[in-house]
Amino acid sequence: MKILNRIAIITLFPFFLTSCFGDKNTVVGQELGDSSFVNTNFSGNKKDFAALPKNMCEFISESNVKNLYPDATKVLFDDGKTFMTKSCRFLVYMGDDEYNYLNGTIIAVEEKLAEGEDWKETWELKKKMSKSSSFVSDLGQAAIWIDKKRELSVKLEGYMITITVPGSPFNEQEIAKKRDYKKIAVEIAKNTGLF
Repeated sequence: MKILNRIAIITLFPFFLTSCFGDKNTVVGQELGDSSFVNTNFSGNKKDFAALPKNMCEFISESNVKNLYPDATKVLFDDGKTFMTKSCRFLVYMGDDEYNYLNGTIIAVEEKLAEGEDWKETWELKKKMSKSSSFVSDLGQAAIWIDKKRELSVKLEGYMITITVPGSPFNEQEIAKKRDYKKIAVEIAKNTGLF
């Protein structure tokens, strides 16, 4: 019986920690209908989803990433051949050690809404589901920044791009640099040339 109690405690402890300190928020009982986050100045995509290559690395500028990470020694790109989606993984090296890098990604996902579903409600729910999220103005049709994930999602016509900014929540040296990941994500997004 003691073993069963210990197993139950060990199993439930991480759940309670995640519930208390996690980034998820409940959307039950929250009002919907706010569309103030929609970018009314959006003039359209520069590329449709079908025209995007599987290798999204061409939309990330090495020199731009190096400017955003001035202490980087080099930036390497994974051309996305190993992924099923239109994506790019890029590594920002912080020294000569082959394992001293920060990992970032850009992914394009085609938007598929159910009949009668409105993208504005979907994005409003997406924002409300995370405690650390905020809307970002003047990017695409709408944009959401999720601070805990270092993730920027930008809604375009027919698809969205999600940029996960290179960083490390556990590397003390990286944390000490106090980088503005949101600013970095916005700069990377603006320099993609997709909107």
